[in-house]
Amino acid sequence: ILVFFGIWLILPFVWRRLVIPASGAVAALVVALLISGGILTWAGFNDPQEINGTLSADATPAEAISPVADQDWPAYGRNQEGQRFSPLKQINADNVHNLKEAWVFRTGDVKQPNDPGEITNEVTPIKVGDTLYLCTAHQRLFALDAASGKEKWHYDPELKTNESFQHVTCRGVSYHEAKAETASPEVMADCPRRIILPVNDGRLIAINAENGK
Repeated sequence: ILVFFGIWLILPFVWRRLVIPASGAVAALVVALLISGGILTWAGFNDPQEINGTLSADATPAEAISPVADQDWPAYGRNQEGQRFSPLKQINADNVHNLKEAWVFRTGDVKQPNDPGEITNEVTPIKVGDTLYLCTAHQRLFALDAASGKEKWHYDPELKTNESFQHVTCRGVSYHEAKAETASPEVMADCPRRIILPVNDGRLIAINAENGK
């Protein structure tokens, strides 16, 4: 902006209408304009926040992604690649219109008086084996029998809402299964299969996928 303003000021029809410049005033203005233009040009090609560096070409090989059983959906995008595609073929474009409701489950989680204005139910359930895992707006975790919809167990983190929450919601949980070759014997004996539950107050809770403890 200063550069364009300076150019405007040195135009003859502008400065002649102001005052008669003292000796060397125009030259000083031109010099100041050139310096400003130089600084502007330099700043346009130099980011003070940029940190240049190099990375070694020797990358550590990543672990192979564990295969997912065809009938399972253990992550938000089904697998760690986020493909969101099921290989099952029983339901297809020809028979999808014949689908009927198999079961309904009600969590009983509703808006409370102290909740913020925005409370939403945006969960994507995950399925591992014969169990469906889902969380509610107040981060209550339910484990259901996938075939019947019957509750196996539930866990309540006892979330206490406060005015600092912009909204209350839970978009889903994660599943982790420890591997015998990498996990400690204590982990394998105590809780090898876990559901990871995020809570609105900042907690991240690991829960036994078998019993909800």
